[in-house]
Amino acid sequence: MFVLRCTQKLLSRLRVAPDLATAPSDNVLGAWYANLVRAGRVQVVLAVSERSLLPVVVAARDGRTLVQRLIAAVDPMLQAVGVPADDAAAECRAMQTWTLGKTENRRVIGSLNDLAYQLEGALPYWPERTLMDHSLWLAQTPLKFIDYGSPDRATLAAFAAHRALRAARGR
Repeated sequence: MFVLRCTQKLLSRLRVAPDLATAPSDNVLGAWYANLVRAGRVQVVLAVSERSLLPVVVAARDGRTLVQRLIAAVDPMLQAVGVPADDAAAECRAMQTWTLGKTENRRVIGSLNDLAYQLEGALPYWPERTLMDHSLWLAQTPLKFIDYGSPDRATLAAFAAHRALRAARGR
């Protein structure tokens, strides 16, 4: 299970009330934080994982299917940054049960805002890029919250640590 923690702007757009009693996420990347990003007439949702800040950009249309589209975009994004296919598939299976919550971690929100600012400038400048291209570009951004590492490398480290813990428990 995972929690999609939405900004107030996104919650208003989705016209939903957040679940106030959310359980902790039990997937490798933890909860995801999401915000609505507008650049001219283009509207997208930028989501970042709480543990590695891995960004995923999806179209903002049809709020009822936002979570399903986010989950569908996570698998190819994980594989594109180098996560093994079986680990990426397991992460997406763990995300099949979800709930919506309010944002909590101010440091993650700060990183989300930094990435959103970059995305606002990039969307009109590179209109030919796909949303996956924008996600991959943002994933290489050094961020203070992860000691100026990039989200793609932090994601690989999170999955490597998870595999090591799983192996240690299996002994």
